[in-house]
Amino acid sequence: MLIDTHAHIHFDDFEGDLADVFSNAHASQVGAIITVGTTPQDSLKALEFVMNTDVIALAHGIKLYATAGIHPHEASLGSDGLKAIKQLASDSKYRGALVAIGECGLDYYRNNSPKAQQLEALEFQLQLAKELELPLVFHVRDGWQDFFATLGNYPKVRGVIHSFTGTTAEVEQALGYDLFFGLNGIMTFTKDQAQLEAAKIIPANKLLLETDCPYLSPIPFRGKRNEPSFVKYSGEFLAELRGEQYPELINSTTTNAKALFKLK
Repeated sequence: MLIDTHAHIHFDDFEGDLADVFSNAHASQVGAIITVGTTPQDSLKALEFVMNTDVIALAHGIKLYATAGIHPHEASLGSDGLKAIKQLASDSKYRGALVAIGECGLDYYRNNSPKAQQLEALEFQLQLAKELELPLVFHVRDGWQDFFATLGNYPKVRGVIHSFTGTTAEVEQALGYDLFFGLNGIMTFTKDQAQLEAAKIIPANKLLLETDCPYLSPIPFRGKRNEPSFVKYSGEFLAELRGEQYPELINSTTTNAKALFKLK
């Protein structure tokens, strides 16, 4: 069984053909999908989506989970946004459906929100995850130094660096924490050899698979909308890259996902 640990299937991109999307996921042996929130409103939509009885019926046994968080691009929402995320994540109504805090982190590549507000939002969500005893989903781009410096103040937190595109240096540094690495379709088309070398040295017990759909479709689907069924193509590529058997990689990544997110 495959687990897509980072998707956005609650987005409107999938509204017209959810039945087909789930059918394709079944055919690819996807057994669970985590759909990830990026703002308070989007996180509410994600949580309501995975609890919607019509959606659950369409999923035909694929287990659905959600996260709640504020993406670094949206950190300028400020204290009101952070308070809304805390209220949402603390609501007992969503217990069992909510499996992580995030997507949160630092993005100094685009800087859609000021760095100070990104750091404030990251620390708030780190503290919230600690209080709720939940793992985190991290987005880090060109902000590694500040990310690890901030994480050092929360040594017991657990989480995944989603869409990991760091080098071996970042892998080695992250292994000093209880962090996993989410890899997706980027690996199938990147020209950055340093990223591929990093993917090779990630320990098998720290690797997760994801799509980040509807974005980042793997080869051979570049230019098309990504979907959970495509996670297998990233898995096949990574198995070959790492010199592993595909069934072994799938077994380990599924075991890892269940352990990190406490999936039933």
